[in-house]
Amino acid sequence: MRALAFQGYGDPSRVLRLTDLPRPEPGPGQVRVRLSARPINPSDLLFVQGSYGREARFTPRPDGGARGSGWAVAGFEGAGTVDALGPGTKGPAPGTRVAVSATGTWQEYVCVPGTSVIPVAHGVSTEAACQLTVNPFTAHLLVRDLVLDPGDTLLLTAGASAVSRMVIHLASERGVRCLPVVRHREQARALTRPGTWPLTVSSADALTEAVRDTVEHSQVGAVLDAVGGSLGDAALRCLRPTGRFVSYGMLSGRPLSMRPDDLVFRQVSVCGFWLPARMERLDGQELCALTREVQEAVVRGLPGLEIAERHDLADFRSALERTARPGRDGKVLLTG
Repeated sequence: MRALAFQGYGDPSRVLRLTDLPRPEPGPGQVRVRLSARPINPSDLLFVQGSYGREARFTPRPDGGARGSGWAVAGFEGAGTVDALGPGTKGPAPGTRVAVSATGTWQEYVCVPGTSVIPVAHGVSTEAACQLTVNPFTAHLLVRDLVLDPGDTLLLTAGASAVSRMVIHLASERGVRCLPVVRHREQARALTRPGTWPLTVSSADALTEAVRDTVEHSQVGAVLDAVGGSLGDAALRCLRPTGRFVSYGMLSGRPLSMRPDDLVFRQVSVCGFWLPARMERLDGQELCALTREVQEAVVRGLPGLEIAERHDLADFRSALERTARPGRDGKVLLTG
């Protein structure tokens, strides 16, 4: 089977290779899924670069290829159909459309525990289903954990991102006012949800002034930061006393600067959010309820699931280049 794999960390466009690996066989409790679509997410690229919170397992090829050096397959989510069940598995029947959460989805087949697949609800396309297990779950949990009240104000860096658009949709349903930070007026014009005031800024220094000029929303109760660096620092300064700052991404690749007086005198709280760790804290009943809530939101038209381009696995370099290009509207998918 075809797989996008790497033998060492580095720039994905340089270290990823389209290679041929044996089709896996499902073990006890596992299902084998024939994948047909996979998104390219920032976490996938960080994983290949060696900058993610999970290390790659470099497994030697059974045929001893490349002198026995190990390969790791990229990708954390995808969608397809159940192809086979392992011994004793009480998972979805073969032919069932499923969304997959696993390490190594950038290949044609993957074997995962039956508990790691989600049968796709009627009305959810395969292209939406392949994006189901990361961004929609992240957005729902971020909004849930912030516990914002109607009339509260939420500031979001990377305001035009898929997660931000989902958060804005969910938070505004609760009466929360949202200030998404964007770099271009075209991005701002696309954020038309009621209760949303996009802030178009060209620099971190301009952010604090933009928030200050938005007099009605100058008291920011919470920040969701996916960027870090100087923009994250500026967003932190916009918080009111006792406000909450949640870091859930590192798009700039730069660290945040925490000032002790923010923490001590202004009593600002700062925490991180990582979806795998947060999901581990859910019990079975909570996970089932959240999964149902996420799928219902997708069926109702949750934004942020739009597709920019589709590329076959063999055309992965073009897909990576398109992902890195500014101004992209929607996800780039790997198909096949």
